[in-house]
Amino acid sequence: MTLDWLDAFLITGLFEVAMVIGLALLLHLQLGLARIANFGVVGFWAIGMYVFGVLYVKVDWPFGDPWQFLVCAGAGTLVAGLAGLLVGWLIADLDTDGVLVGTLGFAAAVQILATTEDELTGGAFGLGGLGFPFDIGKVKENEFLWLVITTAFVAAILVYAWRVHRSPYGRLLIAMGGNEPLARSLGKSTFRTKLWLFGVTSAAMGLLGAMDGVMVRFLDVGHIGVDVTLAAIVGLVLGGTARVWGAVVGVILTVGLFDIVVRSYLPLPQEWYTQTIPVLREAVFGAVLIVVLLFRPLGILGDMRRDRLMRQIHGR
Repeated sequence: MTLDWLDAFLITGLFEVAMVIGLALLLHLQLGLARIANFGVVGFWAIGMYVFGVLYVKVDWPFGDPWQFLVCAGAGTLVAGLAGLLVGWLIADLDTDGVLVGTLGFAAAVQILATTEDELTGGAFGLGGLGFPFDIGKVKENEFLWLVITTAFVAAILVYAWRVHRSPYGRLLIAMGGNEPLARSLGKSTFRTKLWLFGVTSAAMGLLGAMDGVMVRFLDVGHIGVDVTLAAIVGLVLGGTARVWGAVVGVILTVGLFDIVVRSYLPLPQEWYTQTIPVLREAVFGAVLIVVLLFRPLGILGDMRRDRLMRQIHGR
């Protein structure tokens, strides 16, 4: 397979878009349906990435790359899921502000651990030595195949979210998000449901982190900043938190346009790519979030009839 026609920057950009779409879809289940304001997405993503990376590099496994990847990625997924259960248990009875602070604090704690545990994670110097669980030729060909595999996994998350919307479980999540005390009064186990949701979605975030570690092949604490969470939230809010396709549309319009068009194809000075562009990206995403919340709070795909109905009720 020859991919000389395909730009390496385009592969990297498309992978970034697919990764953030996956995170935004999982956040859609948490925030869009159950109204769990998880602002620590990068924490669960980073746990999966670093558990995978440490086991992959530091442990001398007696079997080949495919099995090594499965074991290490499975461990990262499991640890991220257990972390989700623990954090979910701690924040289950908190209000929105408490959940926001708790999840933000968790993400900050993960970043601090990744920075200070030098012998395991490499600290500020990073951890290299990661690789693909296969070798089909050139680096570009391996990256393209990994992009296809990651996109297939994200598509599976999309199908799952689509099915949740049409299931009794999905209706329970929506009921919890709308009025949790009422759902509890009807005999629904809201605590166990929220805990299960948070654990499963956090585990999937961890698996996405492990898959990202394979693509970047070098783990750096600068890679697990708040910009990961911001990209997922902005994309989801722009597209519509309550819509399955909202995450897809919003991330393509934000991460897709910025990381592919701006970073890869606009003729900008070279020093901009390491200094100006990362700061500009967060500033633009923050501005987009504010504008959407002010003028289109339900997102591009959101149903604005609810707002019109409320204005009619209040005589505006």
